This record gives sequence, structure tokens and C-alpha cells, in this order.
Amino acid sequence: MLFTATTSRKKIWEIVTKELHLASKDPHHPFRFVNFCTLNGGQPDSRYVVLRETTEDLKLLFFSDSRSEKIAQVRTNPSISLLFYHPSERCQVKINGVATILPQKEANENFWNKIPSEVQKAYQSKWPPKTHVDTPEKGILLESKYKNDYFSVIQIFPMEVECLQLDSKGHLRIVFKRAHAKWQSSWLVP
Repeated sequence: MLFTATTSRKKIWEIVTKELHLASKDPHHPFRFVNFCTLNGGQPDSRYVVLRETTEDLKLLFFSDSRSEKIAQVRTNPSISLLFYHPSERCQVKINGVATILPQKEANENFWNKIPSEVQKAYQSKWPPKTHVDTPEKGILLESKYKNDYFSVIQIFPMEVECLQLDSKGHLRIVFKRAHAKWQSSWLVP
């Protein structure tokens, strides 16, 4: 378990934020792959993304192809939800927040050269994600001329962090809400 009923709210915050920082550095951390939910015409649209960075002020960053549906959805409605789960600790963390897309120049200067060439290929497809193709091979056709033209970074500014600790003796739920530059917390009925 990440926390118990006797763990202070301050300590729970420290534990959860530490796990989010670890996840962006450790490819085997359970929080590394996160469910990212946007809105598509009023309907939820979820997919897994890879947590690439967690900043000191708790902004979370993901990479994307700029032609993807999630980029268009974030531009239309920046309200998002992230869902993490730690199976061995039996803890779920949900983050509601606001997404922004970093300017292309900033994304390229700060991130492109830091990612392996194998990962870069995910953003060099000839066609946008979800384009219909005749064969699977056409779907992975790369255009080296695109280089980093379609590389984007999505940044999440959390407004609410809710933690659900599963426990056979009684589940625990706590919420942290951003109030200007500070976080306020309260226990919730699980």
C-alpha cells in the first residue's frame, strides 16, 4: 500500500508526487503508462500514453504526433483526465487538469534530441495516425524528410489529484485540489 489511514495528508502528497516523478524516469514503473482521456464532441476518448516527464511543479508531459486526434481534441477542449494504477500497491491515482500543447520550436529544442531514434520514428509517419491503409506495411512507412515536423509535447497542468487506496480492511480515498499556488486536501468516502 502507498498509504494507510494513519498516514498524514502531507505524507500522502509526498508519496504520490514521488511516484509520479519516478514513473517518468523508470520505464518499468506502473505509472509509466497512463490512461489519457480527452473529449471528442462531448464523448470521452481514452488511450494509453507514456509519461515522459514530471516537472518539479507537477506538470506532466507526453509526446504525440501533432496530426493525432488527441491533439485536435486538446485544442478544442483542454479539460483532461489521467488515470494511473499501481497493481502491487493497489492504488489508483486520478488527475483532472488542463492540457496545453507546447509550441513546436520549444518541443523540438527541449525534447527531440533527447529521445532515441527508434522513438523518433513514431512521429515520422508519412500519414497521420488512424489513416486507412491497404496493408500494415504502408502504415509504418516513414518519411525521414519530416524529421521532427510532427513531433508534439502535451503538458498537463493538474487541478485535482484523487487517490484511492484499495485495502481489504477498508478502502481509503483522498483528494488534493489546487487553490492558486497551494494544494488543499480532504478525505473522501471511498
